Amino acid sequence: MSGEFETTSLQLSHRNHFRFGYNGIWFTERKKAEDRWNVAYGRCERPVADWRTECINTARLIREATSEDLWVLFSGGIDSEVVVQSFMFAGIPFKVAITCFDSDLNRQDVRYAVKFCETHQIPYRLLKLDIIDFFESGEALSYAAASKCVQPQLLHTMWAMDQVDGYPILGSGECFLQKSVSPAEPDHWVMYEKERIAAWYRHLLLRGREGCAGFFQYTPEIMLSFLLDHEVVRLCTGQVNDVSSTMPVKASIYRRYFLLEPRRKYHGFENVLHLDDGLRPELERRFGDHNAIVFTEYTQLVAALAMEVNSRDISKIRGQPCAAM
Repeated sequence: MSGEFETTSLQLSHRNHFRFGYNGIWFTERKKAEDRWNVAYGRCERPVADWRTECINTARLIREATSEDLWVLFSGGIDSEVVVQSFMFAGIPFKVAITCFDSDLNRQDVRYAVKFCETHQIPYRLLKLDIIDFFESGEALSYAAASKCVQPQLLHTMWAMDQVDGYPILGSGECFLQKSVSPAEPDHWVMYEKERIAAWYRHLLLRGREGCAGFFQYTPEIMLSFLLDHEVVRLCTGQVNDVSSTMPVKASIYRRYFLLEPRRKYHGFENVLHLDDGLRPELERRFGDHNAIVFTEYTQLVAALAMEVNSRDISKIRGQPCAAM
């Protein structure tokens, strides 16, 4: 896998509303360390519904965007399970791909995902991967070199995308918000858009392949509906003081909209963290400049996403509406 992309005719989000690139030019590659990482989002085309409804609407839009078979990459975690349930509740046929490390090294996630699929009669395929050989043979490094990926734990997902003959869908792209650490803005909350996570998008671009690398940012509506969830609003307007990011409350938010079985959180690398530790320094040495973050203040983001005529959404948030990005 090699080459660069300057523009794209591929649809990576709904109408490519989510745009990323460098120096204000979308869907470009970083040429030098000094290049500025940029992102932007489209405006909502209608008033948003609740987050569950917007997840189901997103599933329908993805189905409309392609005639290919839909493959949800199901890790066994709650993010990908929400994606699976969204297609289920939308009544859309789809298949599931589950990456299974040799020697049951990610057995907790695989067992949950398989059980879920069998319980709900969802067709699934196990993608068997010798994860140790994947890292030690240099195959993981080749994926990283092509996508300029600085995070080792993203690389096997790129491999999994390549194994399915159809349209891959990842349960990624959530609106991750954190309280500002700036002394000048102690009460502000900001969303993080990380360049390193865009490696999944770059992989699709370099393959010349359409897919959904970020289900939870596929439309401006799904993003805004999450940002306007009452628990998120409480966090970002200072009504909750003992939480500094959305990560600790994400599961409780998700469970208000979807039927998610309580379980321990796994990331799949518990038994092979030495592989991450071994490769990460090399990736940081080679591609460490691909690790920028765009910080967008919460009320600015809400204002940028909302319909221009829909001031009702903005009025829910403390502060004045800001200009669109």
